[in-house]
Amino acid sequence: MSGLYIHIPFCRQKCLYCDFYTGGVRIADWTGLVKAFINELTVRSEEISERPSTIYIGGGTPSLLPSSDFKNLIEGIKSILGPFKAEEFTIEVNPEDVSMEKIETWLEFGVNRVSVGVQTLQDRELKLLGRSHDSKKAIEACRMLAKNIDNISIDLMFGIPGQTLESYRRSLEGVLNLSPAHISSYALMLEEGTAMTILHRENRISLPDEDLWFKMYDLTVSSLEEAGFERYEISNYCKPGRESRHNISYWHGHPYVGIGPGAHSYDGKSVRRWNPCDLKGYLNHFLSKDLEELSQSKFYSQEVLSLEEMREEMVMTRLRTVEGLNLKEFKDRFGNKAKEKLLQEARPFIKADLLQKFDDFLSFTRSGFAVSDSILPALI
Repeated sequence: MSGLYIHIPFCRQKCLYCDFYTGGVRIADWTGLVKAFINELTVRSEEISERPSTIYIGGGTPSLLPSSDFKNLIEGIKSILGPFKAEEFTIEVNPEDVSMEKIETWLEFGVNRVSVGVQTLQDRELKLLGRSHDSKKAIEACRMLAKNIDNISIDLMFGIPGQTLESYRRSLEGVLNLSPAHISSYALMLEEGTAMTILHRENRISLPDEDLWFKMYDLTVSSLEEAGFERYEISNYCKPGRESRHNISYWHGHPYVGIGPGAHSYDGKSVRRWNPCDLKGYLNHFLSKDLEELSQSKFYSQEVLSLEEMREEMVMTRLRTVEGLNLKEFKDRFGNKAKEKLLQEARPFIKADLLQKFDDFLSFTRSGFAVSDSILPALI
């Protein structure tokens, strides 16, 4: 199994909490960007040993990509890799971009899963986050998508400044009423360098306290379970069989190729590489050289993971999942000594009912998932 990720580096406006690499859509040269994508994929096609089983177009805001350029992108990909149909083809969209014309284009060229950035259904909270849509538009977009695509994922956020348990409950219930196949419900994180982090540091906004945060977390888990969703990762819940295959592949260490400025790749073994977060440099590199020149030059950095780094990554990524870390596989890769050391480090958390060992798997409990960020460093 392998994946193809394409990074669209443009947004209408920057959300206050976002630290992804993006720029304003006013500077977008869509034709040039798509051509650069195709040129990069052409010179990297040997890295894809098999046709990708998943395609994920993320960003940024992929739904800003005009239909004609989306068509050219997909046709270009298939001209390089040959005709194929990905098992899962996801595009991230913002509600304000959804139209029947775009939905028809996405469907025509193979999209079978859409991830919608709703975040909250409370207009005051949407404004505070810097989102471009309101709750009415979010609901309309999700309903329009659901009539045409049966695999819709909705992003929902808790821990927003000023958010109450009741306002979060209304958003959660509103999202459930839209009957998505998948919900990603995650807590707001204050990332370094974002506008929201600066506002918080200057005491201009305050986050919900710890007690309220845990109530929101508990409400999420219990409400989604009651609605028939299965939790399969820290922040991800789905109806049976509707897990994100692309993300599961990532958490299990399968290879993927990332195309675009700021995109990351992994060979499934020990090599990670990434393109600089430099749109101007990316376009200049991939548009100003012919393919022979491109094959002999590079616009990326890479690292070869040490055995210790691979061990740490396996612990961190597998424990994100409900299934957890396969201890037999861990032992086969890193030896019995590494396994015993891990179990020794895990013992206090098992005793505290934050981790559990079941057969040959080590995994977080429901309570453990809530504080996983504080436990993982102790295990690696």
